[in-house]
Amino acid sequence: MRFPTICLAATALAFLMSGCAQHQAASSPDALAEIRYQVGPCYGTCPVYSVAVEADGTTRFTGERHTAIEGERTQAGDSAMFNALQKRLAPWQPDMGATQQTLDCELRATDLPQYTVTWINGEGQEAVLEHDTGCHSDRGRELTNTLRSLNKELNIEQWVQQ
Repeated sequence: MRFPTICLAATALAFLMSGCAQHQAASSPDALAEIRYQVGPCYGTCPVYSVAVEADGTTRFTGERHTAIEGERTQAGDSAMFNALQKRLAPWQPDMGATQQTLDCELRATDLPQYTVTWINGEGQEAVLEHDTGCHSDRGRELTNTLRSLNKELNIEQWVQQ
């Protein structure tokens, strides 16, 4: 009777410890804690706003000018939404601690808005990408289309569009 009890206790302890190890891995300092992007301005009435999405999916929108909503709005989300956003932007994420501008952009229109995308990990380190939507290279247009689609994916399009 004593041996099965010891085995059961050891098994339970192993499950508890593996659960803690998985929780620690998910909240490691290298894991992303937040993704932000800021848009604008341009020579005209382009929307100027910022969006911050936390790892739990909470989304904060701040409309500054030429948006349907001015000021801050917050909506709940989930970690799956954050993970999808992270995956979608991963091809363009610079190394932590680096700031990078759109590469391969010889031809560019000068009157279009700029995006600044910031990835922040659990230690507060940042990776920053500055993208000019006037960039007409193939990769530049691909990034512009991806960034413009984020508002719809995050369900905040109605806050941006006038």
